[in-house]
Amino acid sequence: MRLSQNTSIQQEVADRIAEFYREAGFQWAYFDGAEDVPAPFWFTVSRSQWLVHRQLKPEPLFAEGACKSHFSWHMLTRGNAFDVFMPEVLNAATRAHPAAEAPRVARDFTSLNFGWVGYWAPSDKTIGTQPDMLEYVTSRAAAWDCPISLNGELDALEAHPRTPDNLEVVKRWEDVRAAGWLTAERKQQLRNLDQEHILLVNEKGNFELLPYEQIPHAGGGNKAVSAFVFERGGKTHVVYWHTFGQARLDVPLPRASVRLFQDIGKPAGMQANGDYVRLPLAGRHYLECVGLSRAEVVRAFQQSAVFAG
Repeated sequence: MRLSQNTSIQQEVADRIAEFYREAGFQWAYFDGAEDVPAPFWFTVSRSQWLVHRQLKPEPLFAEGACKSHFSWHMLTRGNAFDVFMPEVLNAATRAHPAAEAPRVARDFTSLNFGWVGYWAPSDKTIGTQPDMLEYVTSRAAAWDCPISLNGELDALEAHPRTPDNLEVVKRWEDVRAAGWLTAERKQQLRNLDQEHILLVNEKGNFELLPYEQIPHAGGGNKAVSAFVFERGGKTHVVYWHTFGQARLDVPLPRASVRLFQDIGKPAGMQANGDYVRLPLAGRHYLECVGLSRAEVVRAFQQSAVFAG
């Protein structure tokens, strides 16, 4: 329903909202549907928000809106969260929408919400929300001091085998925000939309930010395998996982040249199988490769094979 801006009805609604706000003891406000006003939008978006905002006592500590115009800067902490995108297009949509808008709203000394980020369990219709997707959207948001909003249902969280890994990704990015670890230089790195990054917790419990790239056709093109390669300490590393369950992964690499970790610094078991190493394929694992080039490691993962666990 769009309220006429030429009658008193917008003010009447504002008074009712303010009454609920005071009685409930709220200290923040979200202006949902703020774009649902008649033209001209440059004026009516901010005016409709202002008519409500000025009635809110005490004044909100922070506020957000589904739509934020230039003249909303003195009311809204942030706004302009886009509706959810399917996992298959999340990265592209992040580049096209919130990441493209962030530098513009930064000129108003404000930020936007890099949400809403939907959450899907793998199915015959989608690969589901994966750790690298959350790594990308959350890191790009952090580059501009913007939050994300995770929009999912408990059933999907419970049904997804990779939920612990997904939530760990979000936790790490929230931890570096809280700790003030993201320097201006690190944020600048993250503003390169064509380069993906991974946030690691190293052997000493400290954070490391490194660029990484997806290995195309890992597992011989099996969609159960997701693998990314990166360089650390002069060695080639791979972070990999099963996208929807668990199995075993045979990788044609010499046992003497690799070490497997559940997390960096926490060894995990694996088996030698002739010219292969047999790796657990489930949640995220890290494979350190010694004396092997990046090209050799990438090729080995492309030639790897998935077997039932």
